[in-house]
Amino acid sequence: MLNLPILNRLLPVSRTSNNLLRGLMASALFSLSLISVSTHATTSNSVSTISRAEAANPANFKHLNINGSAVTSASAPCSIKKGLIACGLEKLKLINSSINEVDADYDLAQAFYYPSKSQPKTAVVVIIRSGLMDDSVSAERYRISFTLKGKPSDLNWQWVQYGVQYQCVRGNKVGKWTKSLCP
Repeated sequence: MLNLPILNRLLPVSRTSNNLLRGLMASALFSLSLISVSTHATTSNSVSTISRAEAANPANFKHLNINGSAVTSASAPCSIKKGLIACGLEKLKLINSSINEVDADYDLAQAFYYPSKSQPKTAVVVIIRSGLMDDSVSAERYRISFTLKGKPSDLNWQWVQYGVQYQCVRGNKVGKWTKSLCP
């Protein structure tokens, strides 16, 4: 757990806000470690970040369904203390479990928070994997959306939706992200 006693002195906030802030900071620290580790991969495989607006729209991604025992595991809450990106990677492991890619290396992870009146506790994690051994797809970009639920003393991230995009190597979509399968 991220223990930051200085937060209690500097920010006179509720316990819920304090837990949320700790979770956000843990996610940010984890994000920075992924980004710094993946700098070489990002430059060598031309993986680019996704814009906030594009990540916000689930229609930009092909919806992924999960079946069987993975549904039960995917439905399990993920503690806010774990961090949003760690929760996203955990859920992504479930998505890919059926295709023997559990130990896949991911190049970049981004977290987006979308506080609004209609959905005040919504977040999205986008995780990119590039350098695929595929003659039509050079990279995959997964979108996992979450909502914050639970009692103020025990907040958890609940997954809402999974999606995927592909970066094509050939055809009229070369280098572009698409939710359609590449030619």
